[in-house]
Amino acid sequence: MSLINRLSLAALALPGIVAEDAYAGRVDETFSTDFQYAHYEESNDRMEVDVFNLTAVAPIGKNFTASLDLVRDTMSGASPVLNVKDGQGNVQQFLSSASITDERDALNASLSYAFDDVDLSIGGGVSDENDYFSGHVNAGVSWALNKKLTTLNLTGSVAFDEITATGRPEINETKTSQKYLLGVTQILNKDSLIQSNMTFAYHNGYLSDPYKRVYIEDTATQVNDARPGNKFQWAWLTRYVHHFKAANKAALHADYRLYIDDWGVDAHTVELSWFQPIADGWQIVPRFRYYTQDKADFYQATFTSSNLGAIHSSDYRLAGFGSIGAGIKLTKSFLMSGFVKEVKLQAAFDYNDRKASYQIGGDNSGSFDDYSFYMVTASINARF
Repeated sequence: MSLINRLSLAALALPGIVAEDAYAGRVDETFSTDFQYAHYEESNDRMEVDVFNLTAVAPIGKNFTASLDLVRDTMSGASPVLNVKDGQGNVQQFLSSASITDERDALNASLSYAFDDVDLSIGGGVSDENDYFSGHVNAGVSWALNKKLTTLNLTGSVAFDEITATGRPEINETKTSQKYLLGVTQILNKDSLIQSNMTFAYHNGYLSDPYKRVYIEDTATQVNDARPGNKFQWAWLTRYVHHFKAANKAALHADYRLYIDDWGVDAHTVELSWFQPIADGWQIVPRFRYYTQDKADFYQATFTSSNLGAIHSSDYRLAGFGSIGAGIKLTKSFLMSGFVKEVKLQAAFDYNDRKASYQIGGDNSGSFDDYSFYMVTASINARF
């Protein structure tokens, strides 16, 4: 996955490796369109990403639903390249030139068919940028049973990527990725439900970052980032939702996500959101998020000749760290008459502070990597 793609995913979901929400039944019985804009920005004059997303969903006949999703990302700023120790043994992070610019265009389409209790879907898409091309296909099935109190979900996708690198003509590599989701949603009573999804992903091919470097202290030289040629990921998301009728039909969403991969990264995410309707179609959603991860087995801030193996990386994303974030979203729904049935406006702000010391069991040894980032989003949805 390219840098702009990773940052775009961070701007849309903080963070995520694969989609982990799946529901059964035909939800969209009317034509709808949604346009969303997001601005993601890191501190210390690092990266900025602007995301423009247009989605259209249309029912076809009695059982079919088609959707089309268009994305344009633009990225600019500076990105960490390597770490170097100064004369006092302190690690310093060096950034690339702030003149980095790139853009990505992506198109995704899907078609679903709804039976009485079963939903089938197929889809695919492409993503193209200056140094990265990706194409994928996906399919899914959801099955409602137990008088539709229980929903089982199974989805899978396969992606084929082509990687090049600006300034490194020798890089002309490929990667394949398989991702699968197995989930269950259980309605507990009229006020609460629980959802539990497991996701599995396997990547094979070129998984290094062609723009990252590793510093060797005793020789004062640099070598390229070198990671394993395959990677297995496993994640388990559990979500509990409870409605509070006495609080004007408010709802609490509580999420916990466990992530493990065979590179040695273990991560935990806890997120709490409170959906509070106010009046006249207004709703406010405050949220809190905590994330922590262990470092990859082959990560070090810097290396020496004696501990530099064939696999090595100083990429800050593979370090041990934690982040604490909070945000707020405001929505307003307008019920209409005529051709447009409903219009919904949304605006949100999220702020995250990333520090080595926030990691469970962490310390300040990786504080040279500390930074913060914020995201602003706005969207308009129309239902016809």
